[in-house]
Amino acid sequence: MNAPRITAIGSGKGGTGKTLIAVSLAHALAHEGERVLLCDADLGLSNAAVHLGLDDGGNLPAVMRGACAVADAIVPVLGGAGKRGGFDLLSAPAGSGALANSSQEDARRLLIALSGADNYDRILLDLGAGVDNTTMMFAAAADEAVLVMTPDPSALTDAYAFTKLLNRADSTRLPLVLVNVALSEGEAQKTFDALAATARAFLKCAPDYLGGVPRDPKANDAVRRQCHLLTLYPQAPASRAIEGVARALHDHMPQKPSPVLRASMR
Repeated sequence: MNAPRITAIGSGKGGTGKTLIAVSLAHALAHEGERVLLCDADLGLSNAAVHLGLDDGGNLPAVMRGACAVADAIVPVLGGAGKRGGFDLLSAPAGSGALANSSQEDARRLLIALSGADNYDRILLDLGAGVDNTTMMFAAAADEAVLVMTPDPSALTDAYAFTKLLNRADSTRLPLVLVNVALSEGEAQKTFDALAATARAFLKCAPDYLGGVPRDPKANDAVRRQCHLLTLYPQAPASRAIEGVARALHDHMPQKPSPVLRASMR
């Protein structure tokens, strides 16, 4: 079997709705027929399990120590473990800070373990907010990186920092950009255009636009209720937009081995 495709989901700053996007994309990609594992790679503050209303998010610390296989450390979220139409979660205990002092060697060990989890088609890495060394190592080692930003003017600087550091790690790499909580598709496009123009001016290249997700009170309600947005409000504008993004990711998933083993050992 092929190695899973690893998609890192990052943001230049906190407060972009990145984890909600990651959780919802896992759900939507499962609807596309992929076998999906969501790995909460925010090593300082795991919270994907909280978003999902789960008491147990799995045993990520054991995987990082090399003491446990991925298959033995996950928690099924929708459907059975590793089944199509559902997805699984691999996380540290919520709010524990158990992995806050993890080294880059621990992170490399996790990447190697995930690259061998060939019972999945895709692994989504929900990265920590910001651009610290471990976060950017995860982003550079993945097959692709999705950058979640918002129309907030301050978000442009942080999103550009993420883009620049990813490109610095590998000159062939730029993120796919998703603009969250936009008032309209026009605002989402304008936000992306500003980032692309900055990247062209200073990096001589520009990221690709993955899509926009509108500001939607249904999304906030799903977070408050710790429920799946796509289950609770499948027809909500945010749900439909996320499903569109998932289709774009699914349709452009090449059938090739993951470069994670090579990249993670840099």
